[in-house]
Amino acid sequence: MKTISKLFPLLALIALFTACQDHDLGGNIITQNDLPLSTFQEPGQINSPATGNAIVSYDKSTRVLTYIVSFSNLTSAPTMGHIHGSAPRGTNAPVLFPFTGIPNATSGTVNGTATLTAAQETDLLNGLFYFNFHTAAYPAGEIRGQIEFYNLSFNVSKKGIPLSGDQEVPAKPGSGTGSGDVSYNKNTKRLSYYVTYSNLSGNPTMGHIHGNAARGANAPVLFPFSGLPASTSGAVNGSVVLTAAQEADLMNGLYYFNFHTATNPGGEIRGQIEL
Repeated sequence: MKTISKLFPLLALIALFTACQDHDLGGNIITQNDLPLSTFQEPGQINSPATGNAIVSYDKSTRVLTYIVSFSNLTSAPTMGHIHGSAPRGTNAPVLFPFTGIPNATSGTVNGTATLTAAQETDLLNGLFYFNFHTAAYPAGEIRGQIEFYNLSFNVSKKGIPLSGDQEVPAKPGSGTGSGDVSYNKNTKRLSYYVTYSNLSGNPTMGHIHGNAARGANAPVLFPFSGLPASTSGAVNGSVVLTAAQEADLMNGLYYFNFHTATNPGGEIRGQIEL
């Protein structure tokens, strides 16, 4: 009976998250499913197959953040795990809320709650908190996942933006593909992105956000990527703060992701950011 009773809180959380499906419930409870944790979200190069996934719910009336976070294929059992803040993608921040009950295994799940201050609520909703699992091999963090709510009134978001060679001008043949998730906060004017790529003809020599140009036209570099993996498949993430004029161009679909290689120095795969 004790084992079954311990499952009730977790089962209740799963039922809540399943019912919510990334909605704002009555203006008080907001949820987000399928938040990825990956090595690529850690600043610096991490040589590990580890991945993870999280679902979160935040009650604005009580300021309670509830979470379920899974991890798999770590290089060893996690030594620690936390929610960190406040920092956008690509930068680090101190520990705010330690996890409890972390499994002593390379794959597992943790769940819990944290009560926030008003200032912490603002940072959370602005996408400045993240999950982080630490291991002996990577004491600063092996996998990380930024906590971003996509369905807030001041956020404009798009998941699964395709990158391909046929979007290049001129089009580039090849097997390279990619996918991008973006979230733009109209209050802070911060554009956050997580972009994966695969099967490039060689390691990317550069990667950028370009603008301003619609589909079928090229534009200069605006924001270079940092921390590009030295591999033909990988991911990058980061954030940039826009001006009012840049915000208008972004919202008009005039920005695009672009990965360059030695074979295709002008760009091998491209993805138009259309929100």
